[in-house]
Amino acid sequence: MNKAQKNTWLRLLISLGALLMASILIIYFRSRGIDIYDWSTPARIRRYVFLGVLSTIPLILIAAIEWGWKEVYDERDKQIDNEAVIGGAVAAIAFLSLAGVYLTGATKMGSIKAVSVVFLVYLACLVWNLVLSIVALILYGRACKGEKS
Repeated sequence: MNKAQKNTWLRLLISLGALLMASILIIYFRSRGIDIYDWSTPARIRRYVFLGVLSTIPLILIAAIEWGWKEVYDERDKQIDNEAVIGGAVAAIAFLSLAGVYLTGATKMGSIKAVSVVFLVYLACLVWNLVLSIVALILYGRACKGEKS
């Protein structure tokens, strides 16, 4: 397993960890009866700022991983990365389109709150990284001509 494959596994684990953390926070808020759109008190605002910073840590880790391993590519790694980026972009755009259509139809007068747009962009980044990692790992698993997988 080369360094690009190891970093792809790490990126996948970080994305899954961020998704798990977001799910736990949503379940916690719902079980306590906390409305995530309530910005009425400063204590709640501080809590949401803290949770927002906490939620961006996985994306910062993924960006840090990407900086260090671009120079270890060979031709196959470049091709796999290009195909995985295309797959991740298509999945993120499809997610944003479907979520936008759903939120527009499900809300009063077809309006979407600004907080929902921020959450959608964050979730689209997670979808991008998850699909990118999964596609890259699938492509690394396939053997090329004359190569043992």
